[in-house]
Amino acid sequence: MARRHELLVLADEIYDQILFDGAVHHCAAALAPDLPVLTLGGMSKTYRLAGFRSGWLVVSGPREPVAEYREGLELLANMRMCPNVPAQHAIPAALDGGIDITPLLLPGGRLRDQRDAALARLTAIPGVNCYRPAGALYLFPRLDPDVHKIVDDQRMCIDLLEQQHVLLTHGTGFNLPSTDHIRVVFLAPAEVLSDAITRLGEFLATYHQ
Repeated sequence: MARRHELLVLADEIYDQILFDGAVHHCAAALAPDLPVLTLGGMSKTYRLAGFRSGWLVVSGPREPVAEYREGLELLANMRMCPNVPAQHAIPAALDGGIDITPLLLPGGRLRDQRDAALARLTAIPGVNCYRPAGALYLFPRLDPDVHKIVDDQRMCIDLLEQQHVLLTHGTGFNLPSTDHIRVVFLAPAEVLSDAITRLGEFLATYHQ
């Protein structure tokens, strides 16, 4: 499609190394070397340095079709961006290959165990099912509309926060056309996730709109 319509491809690949169960990441720029591709990465996910607020952008492919766009990016960067000095030192250390997240993703690894624990607890709630994610840091469970009749999922998440002090994100916030999904981040320790999902189950058991 990008070739047919002469489009610039923007690829957000910040989760490129957070992969489970043998999943493989394919870099968009490598798949389409004949197209102009902007690949975005950063410190906040793979390297768990969200507070550094630092990332990078790689421009690849033919440069002529996006020459003016690149000039605009450089102009904006020069005008608006003030580099975070500690983060600038951290980026080369991250990109030289010396940091390996793999142990956290294998069985027994923290992120893998947190994903599996959260998935098991969520799907044990009546009327909740969830796809097992092969990457990133989120679960996106579905609330069966025949069991949980949610008309306003944003209101439901606010009610959950006020009643159980658990903060989740509503599915329509990700442009879903239905109100039957929520997003759960599984970065917290397993015991914290267990407590939060127990509260979610108790909430759903009595919640009506």
